[in-house]
Amino acid sequence: MDGNSTQDQEAGYHVKASSDGKQKTTYGYKAHIAVEEDGFIKATAFTSGHVHDSKCLTPLLAGIESAVYADSAYKSEPHDALLAARGSKHCILERAYRNKPLTDAQKQRNRQHSGIRSMVERVLGVLKLHYGMGQARYLGLVRHFTRFGLLCMAYNLKRGVAIQRDLQTR
Repeated sequence: MDGNSTQDQEAGYHVKASSDGKQKTTYGYKAHIAVEEDGFIKATAFTSGHVHDSKCLTPLLAGIESAVYADSAYKSEPHDALLAARGSKHCILERAYRNKPLTDAQKQRNRQHSGIRSMVERVLGVLKLHYGMGQARYLGLVRHFTRFGLLCMAYNLKRGVAIQRDLQTR
């Protein structure tokens, strides 16, 4: 052994509170996607694990969205202003802060938008379960981003075939 570390120097740590309230720390990368209503992946961003999700919303936007649905990690005043300036309907989930829980109206709004937003989670679940996205296979951000791009292209091809098959059976 030559003494070199095998830990990926470009990856980063991410801490997230799990549903049971415990802190969960992971080391690696984060994948961000924008999904159209028909289920196609239209844009991607790939970052080190320590980069906050809110930094990745702008690269996912094409500027022609009639509405933007995202989870509360993407919520920020600059994003609110950006969506208002573009004329996009703001459907980013509200978030609670310490000593400032969500109101009943905010909870109701989140419930309404979660059903549509879940399409993105469904696509990420398919990529993890069937395409092996959950495992890091290489060292380096560029290699992982390239692999992620190929996974997304494969997903879109398979989605296109499924839509074509559905149209032919009608």
